[in-house]
Amino acid sequence: MIYDVAVVGAGACGLTAAIHLNPKKIILFDSKKGAKKLSITGNNICNVTNKLGLENFIEHYKPNGNFLRDAFKLFFVNDTIKFLQSLGIQTTLDNTRVILKNKTSKEMSSIILQIAKDKTTFRPNERIIDIRKEGDLFILKTQNHIYISKIVLLACGGKSFKHTGTDGTCYDIAKKLGHTIVKPTPFEVPFCSKNTENLQGISLYNKEITLKINNKKKTITGDIIFTHFGISGPAVLELSENDFEQAILKMNLIGDKEAFENNLMSYKGKVKNLIKRYIPQRLADNIMRTDKYVKELSKKEINSIIDTLINFSFTVKKCSFDKAFVTKGGISTKEIDPKTMESKIVKNLFFCGELIDIQGSIGGFNLQAAFSTGFLAAYEINKKFRKNRKAFADK
Repeated sequence: MIYDVAVVGAGACGLTAAIHLNPKKIILFDSKKGAKKLSITGNNICNVTNKLGLENFIEHYKPNGNFLRDAFKLFFVNDTIKFLQSLGIQTTLDNTRVILKNKTSKEMSSIILQIAKDKTTFRPNERIIDIRKEGDLFILKTQNHIYISKIVLLACGGKSFKHTGTDGTCYDIAKKLGHTIVKPTPFEVPFCSKNTENLQGISLYNKEITLKINNKKKTITGDIIFTHFGISGPAVLELSENDFEQAILKMNLIGDKEAFENNLMSYKGKVKNLIKRYIPQRLADNIMRTDKYVKELSKKEINSIIDTLINFSFTVKKCSFDKAFVTKGGISTKEIDPKTMESKIVKNLFFCGELIDIQGSIGGFNLQAAFSTGFLAAYEINKKFRKNRKAFADK
């Protein structure tokens, strides 16, 4: 059989495309069971998109945000919300983030995957290992079979969360088909660091956190969690968008220095008990070894305690792809038509989602890019079939 469209990858963008494609003979491949990464997005709450306006939205995809303008014009935030509503999936606002309301990430992914299965010939656990073009047709090879298709949409993601099936195979396929690959690196990734084992599981909320990269500093306020391998949490994932090999992560655990010092000097109890009002007990016990009362402290000891609490620091580096939420890099946007998602190099070859050199900030931006590029690719493929019905029928 010759298929009309072969969609390679059943993640957010591949499923969106598959659901909106009109041709009758669609085959959908996934190296796992489908929607694996989508099912664990956002710790089951899932930031599906963000309510920021278009210009601010695009700013979250530096340096290639403008590539997404046409996709966003066709399918944007309200379209995503309506699309999910049509499937019985309700959302709500958390500041500007649009999050799931009545379903978990796993439930959402299951619903979307089932609709795509009903529309396509679904081939789970079939990894595409090679694609070549012969004349006007694509020959797709898996471990055990050969498939033929008139159009191919590569939607197979990057290299983050390898256990979900996104192992970077499609970079090699795209490269063989003539495309340039911008070096993939981990993005939205926790920091690996030594000496955090004793702090594992401790969470800090709304703390000022500074990443020092050589002589440059980036400071934000947010939440973190200590792990057995290092430090994670929303604030860390946001800071990981900066480029560095190694850096110092500094945390202000007590807020305003002068206010804390005033509280300390008037406190009648043990210094450790005061500190426990600011940070979790287990962290206080790890930081403060002294069991002295405040009145027993020398000026030098007081200054040392304050400095430790304001500059609680770790040497960090970005963890590897197995802990990254997103891949930075991918197929060069210069080789893809942003108005159609079609390759400028290979006719009837389309791309969408994380496979492209597009990466957004934490907060729903990457998922919106996946939905939008998947929808645009399907829209343009449908146009091709309408305009060239006879030509496609003759193949």
